[in-house]
Amino acid sequence: MDFMAEIEDVASRFRAGEAEVARTFFSQPRPLAQHLYWLRIQVARELRNLREISHGELTEFVDKVDRGVTREKIVAELREHYYETRHYAMLADLLEGIGGDHVDWQDLDAERGKAEWSVWHRQEQKRRREWDAISPLHSAAGSFNSGGAGSVAYGVVGLQGNVYEQLLAEVGKIILHDEMAHGEALEEHHPLYQLVKTEEDGRTALEIVQEYSTIRLKGRNFQFGYPLAEERIEAIARGEIEPATLDTLRSAYQGAIDEEQWFDRYRAAAKPLSATTIVR
Repeated sequence: MDFMAEIEDVASRFRAGEAEVARTFFSQPRPLAQHLYWLRIQVARELRNLREISHGELTEFVDKVDRGVTREKIVAELREHYYETRHYAMLADLLEGIGGDHVDWQDLDAERGKAEWSVWHRQEQKRRREWDAISPLHSAAGSFNSGGAGSVAYGVVGLQGNVYEQLLAEVGKIILHDEMAHGEALEEHHPLYQLVKTEEDGRTALEIVQEYSTIRLKGRNFQFGYPLAEERIEAIARGEIEPATLDTLRSAYQGAIDEEQWFDRYRAAAKPLSATTIVR
């Protein structure tokens, strides 16, 4: 049995499930408070690289270049920080732009540790730490679908509407591009491919990917105010959904605008941003 093929299929169905959550949320107008809520959670998820840079992790990495860290590796590391930082910047702009309070990443990061809105993210991190402590196989399986390969971004790519929806759709394309460019869960790049060697390894990894992805899916439904019924969440967890394959994701971000154009559009737009999916 090709366990990696099955694991890929499971991950791709959960990606589609997370995208369905976002797509369903935007299928009808909702109160401003709900939009502020989901965006606040997403912005908090995107600030990790700012925290790492602030704590000196990047400086330590740079100091090891040519002394154990290859030049190619530092380029890849800087590219990831660049990608993730622009995700934070664009989403934070949108949060402020629709009428949210000023975003301060350090305040948001401090709040994240105990806030009710971060409960599911903390659960994801808790399970990953537990798997990290067991074995490299458990750790790799726990990280296989950790970023969801831009699942929420995929869910908003096709949004139609006014400035808010248009800018969010373009952010979705940019995030999808970036996640596909550096995401570890791309075929044959993730360490799990080398660690699954036996049938037992495959079953263990499959169980972990299934559990972790279910936690993520439930967390996304919470983030967006439960647009999907529990019965639908359970059906998705059983695999009753068309998969969002890597090829599907790649095709979704074609025609993405560059960040300079995005920021120009944002700055030029009247605030609060006009929106068809927000009830004010």
